[in-house]
Amino acid sequence: MLYKRELTTTFKGYPSITAEVNQLVAESGVKNGLCIVSVPHTTAGLCITSFWDKRGLDDLNNEIDRNIPTRVSYKHQDSPYDASGHVKSAMMGTSKTLIIKDGKLVLGSSQGLVFMEFDGPRKREFYVQILETK
Repeated sequence: MLYKRELTTTFKGYPSITAEVNQLVAESGVKNGLCIVSVPHTTAGLCITSFWDKRGLDDLNNEIDRNIPTRVSYKHQDSPYDASGHVKSAMMGTSKTLIIKDGKLVLGSSQGLVFMEFDGPRKREFYVQILETK
């Protein structure tokens, strides 16, 4: 089952999409399988991290910015944010594969799936593919 979902991001925002993906898994009726989440954008990515304290997400975003700063010296230049966003997206990755067990995503108690916006604000989309295994 393939699902397409849309969201509107904020500038360099990082909304959790965990609840929405969990809901799709529940609605699919799949008890055991795989859930693949994919972002078809070159300036966005996905990560699995702790969601219980927003400051941890702030730290993550700040550390990504520190290691891949926005600057005007990139050769590719729609904008400095777009250029650094391409690098961040490539390094963070644009898809995640999660295990489904007993009808639920296998995540740690404080883990969540976060959509990382490296540019924005934008209308974005992500795809969720749910596969049943025996």
